[in-house]
Amino acid sequence: MHKIIAGSMLERDTNPYAWDVRVHSLGHGHTEAVTLPRYAWREVTPPSALAIADHDKCKGGFMISAGEWVPYVASKADQERDAAENRKRATRRARTKVRRLCKAKGLTTLLTLTYRENMQDRERMARDLDVFVKRVRRVIPGFEYVCAFERQKRGAWHAHLAVRKVLSHYMHKGALVQSYGLLRSMWRAVVGVDNGNVDVSRNRNVSRSSAKLASYLSKYIGKTFDAAAKYVNTYSASGRALPDAISERIFSPNSGDALNALCDLIAPELATQKLDTFMLDGGGMYFCLSPPLRPI
Repeated sequence: MHKIIAGSMLERDTNPYAWDVRVHSLGHGHTEAVTLPRYAWREVTPPSALAIADHDKCKGGFMISAGEWVPYVASKADQERDAAENRKRATRRARTKVRRLCKAKGLTTLLTLTYRENMQDRERMARDLDVFVKRVRRVIPGFEYVCAFERQKRGAWHAHLAVRKVLSHYMHKGALVQSYGLLRSMWRAVVGVDNGNVDVSRNRNVSRSSAKLASYLSKYIGKTFDAAAKYVNTYSASGRALPDAISERIFSPNSGDALNALCDLIAPELATQKLDTFMLDGGGMYFCLSPPLRPI
């Protein structure tokens, strides 16, 4: 692999010189960890002026014209390609954030807030959700949620909320009220009596596992990026702070040394949590540890 920086051609070493090990202890029995290779880059034979111009053109920098360096203006196709790549990266970051927030908050129940009307105003969806959450917190103090917005085929927006376990009844205005009837009445008080509904997920696997709920919710993020306007948030949450990761750099070309270091860091979790592993692009590995599902 090669790249050009300030007119110099660099070549990446075949083998990594070190590995970064990161562990995110998210609480509630959930841990995520990664091992990522780090490569050294060395300067090689200087590239030709034509090669530099071609490289800089691809990067939106400068190109040679009549023997002079002039600014390169990206074509519409290049701009669309760069925008698509940026959107993919933003989607990955948002999905990761949503997944980790669900685990860190211990969310296990999925609510879906809908409109009967064909409501296509994304800003109104966000405002209605904000008012709904404020109403809920009057009855359920400390109400935690992570929300992903989705647009239906007809164009209407609705919201998927991951929340903590909802009790069967709550005290409201001095009376014991069924919880889901109460939530529906609060949503309808915002959007109209005959206009909205709140559904609760009947998927038992999802409702028993923060990890499965996190995966289920994050899948909507990509759809939202395609449907929402530029710079519009694709999700909402009651606070986005996450525990800091533990990071360690292992100076060794051997991936086994990185795995040994990782196992030392997560040894207590390995004894009690379910482990899933996945290969990452570029040679790294992702480790997901979660508590076993509780019996139905």
